[in-house]
Amino acid sequence: MRIHKHSIFLLSAALLLATLLLRPINIPDEARYLSVSVGMWNSGHWWVPTLDGMPYFHKPPLFYWLTGLVYGLSGGCIEAARLVSWAAGLCAMGVLAATMRRHLQHGEQAANWALLFLASVPLWYLGSQYANLDMLVASCISMAVCLLASDLMAPHLRWRIAGYLMMGLGTMAKGLIGFVLPMLVLAPWALWCLGWRSALRLAWIPGWLLVLGVCAPWFTVMESEFPGFAHYFFILHHVQRFASGGFNNVMPWPFYIAVLLVLNLPWTPTLLWLSAKPSQARETGDAARHLQRLALCWVGAITLFFSLPASKLLGYILPVVPGLALAIGPALARQASQGSRWPRALVVLGSVICVAMIFGMNMDGGKSNHTLIKAVAQEWRPGDALVFDNSFTFDVPLMLRLPPPTPVFLDHPMEPQKQDSWRRELVEAAEFAPAQGAKALRPVSDWAQVRCAAPRTWIVYDIQAPMLLTERKGLPVIGRSDRFEAVLFQAPADCKRPQP
Repeated sequence: MRIHKHSIFLLSAALLLATLLLRPINIPDEARYLSVSVGMWNSGHWWVPTLDGMPYFHKPPLFYWLTGLVYGLSGGCIEAARLVSWAAGLCAMGVLAATMRRHLQHGEQAANWALLFLASVPLWYLGSQYANLDMLVASCISMAVCLLASDLMAPHLRWRIAGYLMMGLGTMAKGLIGFVLPMLVLAPWALWCLGWRSALRLAWIPGWLLVLGVCAPWFTVMESEFPGFAHYFFILHHVQRFASGGFNNVMPWPFYIAVLLVLNLPWTPTLLWLSAKPSQARETGDAARHLQRLALCWVGAITLFFSLPASKLLGYILPVVPGLALAIGPALARQASQGSRWPRALVVLGSVICVAMIFGMNMDGGKSNHTLIKAVAQEWRPGDALVFDNSFTFDVPLMLRLPPPTPVFLDHPMEPQKQDSWRRELVEAAEFAPAQGAKALRPVSDWAQVRCAAPRTWIVYDIQAPMLLTERKGLPVIGRSDRFEAVLFQAPADCKRPQP
């Protein structure tokens, strides 16, 4: 039975949307990036990303712009900001399906099965549910690969322009990988399948001028307004992060192979079977063979690229998944056309696993402070203040909707750490704006002033961190999560009150 392509796409969209709002905001990534985005909408200042009121230059601003708009247009629903990742995933799926329909003899059915695979594979499903930059850049990279590969096989100016535009947007989403990874996939593939003349077409000058036109204005203005930005962004957060091991999440080189094996269940056995018998996935014709080789270059090049650095994060490997869909779609279509039921069974089983993982994450209180936030929100009064004692968690000010900065008391406020941490992020942000940094990062000596600034001050602290604000000792805990606690400090009678 043939199913209309729009029905399959809508079904895939519904599957990815079904559990979007079912879990609280996770820490640290979701809360961090949503804090930046919400801050843009609330302040109306869209050019400079800020974290706790200070410039935050770890990543470019495209995700913050889109997420800030969704947050504002949704009426301030913080969880709805995940729609950016959901929509990005759907865009990549749509372009991949269009590419398969354009070049494969039985492209309609192959594209439909590729969509169902993506909607029911846990790695892609989780990426579409998570409010960080990984799905957005993965989508831009995937669309760029599809559009430019399609143009190389059957030239079309509209596809070519769109491909370079996607590389520019990918760079504005997460940096240089926005164009490095598409070229890393496309250049060897073009040489392998189409010859060196086609590979040289990737050096199309108007296209690269378009990439620069998308990216250069923001990077230029940031370096002009914040000297040292370019070194910080490109050298520290690109070159050094890739080449050195001084960052968090150090993993052995096979890490992403293990991730792909586990988070592609229940599809992993089918993918391994296709690797052993690639002829099972092939249609006849040069275009079909070219797309199968594109899938091989796609998966291999990106997996190898991210396996080289010592620091590895789960979301980095997301751009590989559409390449897997490109490889598996024709094989699933062939099996379904022959009356096999296992492709449909895998879609159902994969969907069940995806939903179960979301509910499992919802039960993991260690990734959220929602119980603490709920308790504090119930007792919060107008005029209350919030401070952090020798710790910081992004979600508490975000979910309480407090304007920045939230004071963070530290033993050495301007001393960064070598490893990635909230402290390193805040200290490095303060270096670009010392005046704002002095308001956000406070020495313990400032507590005498801050303790009298509001009638009631909530103190949030990490139960594993040493105590700096000794006056919180003995106060009853009102809010608690797995790692953080909140107490309420009443301003003492000896505080000087401002004259009316």
